[in-house]
Amino acid sequence: MVNSPELRMRQVHLDFHTAPSIPDVGRDFDAATFAHTFQNAHVDSVTVFAKCHHGFSYHPTDVGQMHPSLTFDLLGAQLEALHGAGIRAPIYISVGWDELMADAHPEWRLVDRDGCFVGKGPFDVDGWRMMDLASPYADYVLRQTEDVLQRYGPVDGIFFDILRQELDGYGSTDRLRQMRAEGIDESDPAAMIAWGQRLERQFMQRAHDLVKANSPDATVFFNSRLRPDRDPAQSSRAELGSYTHIEIESLPSVQWGYNHYPLFAAYFQTLGLPLLGMTGIFHKSWADFGSLKTFAALQYECARMVSTTAACSVGDQLHPRGALDQAAYERLGEVYGAIEALEPWIIDAEPVREIGVLLAETGPRFHVVGREIDEGLTRMMLELHRPFQFVDRLADFSPYKVLIAPDDIPFDDELAAKVQRYVDGGGALLVTHRAGLTPDGTRFALDLGVDYLGDAPDSPDFFVAGEQLGPELGAYHQVLYDRGSRVRPHAGTEVLAHIGAPYFTRSHAQYMSHRHTPFDRVSDDPAVTQRGRVIYCHSPLFGAYRRHAVPYYRKIVDNLLDRLAPERAFTAPSLPTTAEVGLVRQPAAGNRTVVHLIHAVPQRRGEGVDVVEDVLPLEDISIGVRASENVRQVQLVPGEEALHHETKDGVTWVTVPKISGHQVVVFS
Repeated sequence: MVNSPELRMRQVHLDFHTAPSIPDVGRDFDAATFAHTFQNAHVDSVTVFAKCHHGFSYHPTDVGQMHPSLTFDLLGAQLEALHGAGIRAPIYISVGWDELMADAHPEWRLVDRDGCFVGKGPFDVDGWRMMDLASPYADYVLRQTEDVLQRYGPVDGIFFDILRQELDGYGSTDRLRQMRAEGIDESDPAAMIAWGQRLERQFMQRAHDLVKANSPDATVFFNSRLRPDRDPAQSSRAELGSYTHIEIESLPSVQWGYNHYPLFAAYFQTLGLPLLGMTGIFHKSWADFGSLKTFAALQYECARMVSTTAACSVGDQLHPRGALDQAAYERLGEVYGAIEALEPWIIDAEPVREIGVLLAETGPRFHVVGREIDEGLTRMMLELHRPFQFVDRLADFSPYKVLIAPDDIPFDDELAAKVQRYVDGGGALLVTHRAGLTPDGTRFALDLGVDYLGDAPDSPDFFVAGEQLGPELGAYHQVLYDRGSRVRPHAGTEVLAHIGAPYFTRSHAQYMSHRHTPFDRVSDDPAVTQRGRVIYCHSPLFGAYRRHAVPYYRKIVDNLLDRLAPERAFTAPSLPTTAEVGLVRQPAAGNRTVVHLIHAVPQRRGEGVDVVEDVLPLEDISIGVRASENVRQVQLVPGEEALHHETKDGVTWVTVPKISGHQVVVFS
């Protein structure tokens, strides 16, 4: 992924949602201190606010209302200070939430099917009221945007937030009138959702065109709507023309969790736009005033971003009086200083492509299915240190050594033909459970070497590995907690493992002890088969790994991938599963290979709160890289300390003396 010149590497997203009752907005703002604080923290881009969720503007305006206690042009002063320090300053505009307009124009609010307003009620403390883009509110936001562009243009960028309509949004009067004029069936939820999606995308295009007409070099991003989806028409792929880049907002301590960012990055890095990751400086989430994320967590989260070819953004919230928290920026500066030193080995990097994974997630926003499959696979690949990317049906499969179809992905004729062409062209395929079935779920859509017979007769059942899978998997019969599929192998298909049957499947009529019934016998039903470069496993291993976290499931997948692609791009036998690896190449720098070694251990220490506090160093870790070019030297960067290396059978081996949170190794 190539970062454009406008997408700086060390950004801050400076929230500023300020209630009307705050009496002293901007009182302590000092332009010189403001700029110097960011400079000292190695920040090179700051997103500043034109209009917040409360609906107030932070500049003089003829459209809307400046915050009642603000006495000067805060936005203009921020822009002048930042630009004077050589710092970019994209501008934030809230779209979906606007408390000021919700009060002034309740007829512009989104209404659900029961006639109730969408969003918080009159006595709610948390949440915001949702506005309807089918109402005149959409034109109001665009007039606000035009006002900003004319006052401060050319601008560096516009960040439009909360560009979404809730799924239960039935509509304002304007929405109903427009839908009825277009013949939309109001009793059909799918038709309502599709109409709302078109409305959102129409607004996005209008807003994008408005910004570009006034500021051709500006970045444009619409937040709160990024979605991976196995159906490209439902994913963000269909909206790429409205974006200049992708920003993955992912505050992992709460709400998003530490699985979210790597999953989203593994998909969005395939779509051809520059990538920006966003975390927060807070212990929890937005507006967590008086909290500060640990250094170890902030280092870990930013290291993950650059290891996935993304620039970094850290969210903060400016105090209403306009003064930055110096302690926060001292901590951020320590992390961003290290990122700045690494930039020669970060800029213009592209991910190494080894394993492609068909996305399982699909469905309407907020009501998706398949996310647990994608999360389970993400965890496996991170713990196995294998380079992977999620792909949809429009992606080019040819760069990948192996394509995985996990657990439950139907194949229509078009997708089946594309996957077959990939296999015929030398690719390898790993399929689990019900993936690859025709949309009606009756048979496999391409030849996997087995016939589908329906659900497995017992659940749980057991994994009985054959000698082909090695002694580690064959040492005992591992329980498979989730019900799999029953298949019959074709003649010539090799059976690598069988299903072990229990005495019986537990029910109210017969049961034993506290949980499931133990192993009884090896059945004739296969658990894993291989036919040429296609392997099938009957169990939903990836979703099951997300639910049960059984290391044996990960080992099964690892062994099967080795059978399909034995020449790994990266190998590190002694690297613990708590470590993560980012493997990228820099074509413009001689196609050198850059390895990000990251080690952090998130712990669930509170109710829904994951904490990374301690930097746990690793020492004397041996790693092997199958580089694309002959390796002349290996260095630790940014210090450019040379490491002794040996190349054997195409793999260059070095020993990394220490990994303290984040270590980058360059093979050139």
